[in-house]
Amino acid sequence: MWWVLSIGLLVLPCIEIWIFLHLTILMSLSLITLQSIVTMVAGAWLIQGENFSLWTLVESELLNRRIPTEEILDELFLYSGSVFLIVPGLLTDSIGILIFIPIIRQETIKWIRNRLIKSLGSPPLS
Repeated sequence: MWWVLSIGLLVLPCIEIWIFLHLTILMSLSLITLQSIVTMVAGAWLIQGENFSLWTLVESELLNRRIPTEEILDELFLYSGSVFLIVPGLLTDSIGILIFIPIIRQETIKWIRNRLIKSLGSPPLS
């Protein structure tokens, strides 16, 4: 699974540079830079309310072979959306903004929970 992260870290900056080069035809570089700074500040402001111990909660749930609740996954998505906004680039900003749209976030959480149910087996009765 580490190779997926490695490829992502190599391919994503190349895609971002390609987007920037093509976007300079339509917009000035200063406007693109301003957009990146504004989303970076917005992401930093949004991440202040999130707690990083959330990841340890998700990890402990998965290690105990339990599926995290929708609220936990929702908070994890909001945290990751804030991180995507902090990372400079238009593609990562777009992903971060999409994560903050409630309908898209809820459908993604449903899809992830269904995948977790299939991979972990049926959840224990509470």
